[in-house]
Amino acid sequence: MTLTAAKPLIRQFKKQGEGCFGYVIADTHARKAVIIDPRNDQVDEYLSYLKSEGLELQLVIDTHTHADHLSGAAELKRRTGADYGMLAGTLVKPANRALRDGEKVQVGGIELEVLASPGHTPDSLTVAVDGNLFTGDTMLIGGSGRTDFMGGDAGELFDSFAKFSRFADDTLVWPGHDYQGRSHSTLGKERAHNMIFTLGTRDAVVEKLSVRGPLPQGMAEILTFNRNGAAPGAHMDCATVHSMLKDDPHSLQIVDVRTPMEVSGEGWADAWNIPLDELEDRITELNKARGTVVLTCESGNRALMAAQILQRRKFGNFKIMDGGMKGWKKAGLPYKKGRKVLPIMRQVQLGAGLLVLAGVALGTFVNPWFYAISGFVGAGLTLAGSTGFCGMALMLIHLPWNKVAPTTGGGTSGGCQAGGGASGGCGVGGAGGGCAVGG
Repeated sequence: MTLTAAKPLIRQFKKQGEGCFGYVIADTHARKAVIIDPRNDQVDEYLSYLKSEGLELQLVIDTHTHADHLSGAAELKRRTGADYGMLAGTLVKPANRALRDGEKVQVGGIELEVLASPGHTPDSLTVAVDGNLFTGDTMLIGGSGRTDFMGGDAGELFDSFAKFSRFADDTLVWPGHDYQGRSHSTLGKERAHNMIFTLGTRDAVVEKLSVRGPLPQGMAEILTFNRNGAAPGAHMDCATVHSMLKDDPHSLQIVDVRTPMEVSGEGWADAWNIPLDELEDRITELNKARGTVVLTCESGNRALMAAQILQRRKFGNFKIMDGGMKGWKKAGLPYKKGRKVLPIMRQVQLGAGLLVLAGVALGTFVNPWFYAISGFVGAGLTLAGSTGFCGMALMLIHLPWNKVAPTTGGGTSGGCQAGGGASGGCGVGGAGGGCAVGG
């Protein structure tokens, strides 16, 4: 989606199925750009877009230390030479430009203003540029980032919202996430409907956000990666892995950390399947590998997280295969095909959409009481987005077409799992516990 607001070109990047946003802001005359909140698994997409538009990346910004997905900011810094900016005092090591409250940053002819907006995390910031606010997880549509972990502070979040009082109602709000298909909002709409505004007082906000929820899945590994800017272990490209296995099948052992449902659709011959969320408990199975363990998944993201687990558990004989199954197929390498099943997230989206349509149709043509079906589904999706718990997903994984064989590794088989791996379980928000409330 590309919008032009006065001078800046704004391009929103969305991770499908997860409601996770990143942004390119550019001066098309000076050919300079800044990227906000890039995901690690979309780095190539950002670089391709910059190249297609003839833009030079001047600065990449993370609005806070992310706990629910791997940041691509350090990789963009490495591959382009751009500065990596975060709020002064952050624990993220590769961030080489300390941004401060009230600081003005020039990107070509565009002026970005940095607003310290702690609350979700101590290092949260918001970027204001020409009638637009890029709020990260500080302000989401209808809600905010959680404050019950990572040094969050609900009182500071309330104070951060108060900082937005000087901006007009028609200011566009571009959040870091949205789990209901919306791309942006306006400050006027948020003043009328956002939970943090409508609660009214600092004490009310503190009380509302004091409840602790489940943590994002894989948070320890995600934080380790984001704070260090890289994963441990050497990397291998798909072609090298294929060549080595062809020369000596026992030189490497591919360990696929995707879910059994994903593996049942397509995978590698003779690969072990140990889902990411089982790896910690099944790490001893890797001792039976006859060669170097090669971690892989769908695109490489979960393999990076798996590497953090192996390093923490002092397992050193491993490498990471870049690109995962997507890279393998792109290289035209052989793989085994099986029974394809839509991911649980897609099944939830289809099921919820059909139920909402059914509720509207029945309410219109049969009885108004049927509108309650649509309301019930909407409430369920909001709960799933804010907590990571999705009852519909838990029901769907038990249906016949979603049943898959137990996972296999070097030892005892694990249980049958279904979910999103790196990005988490069955929650509609895709964060496995999520970083958001309200909305």
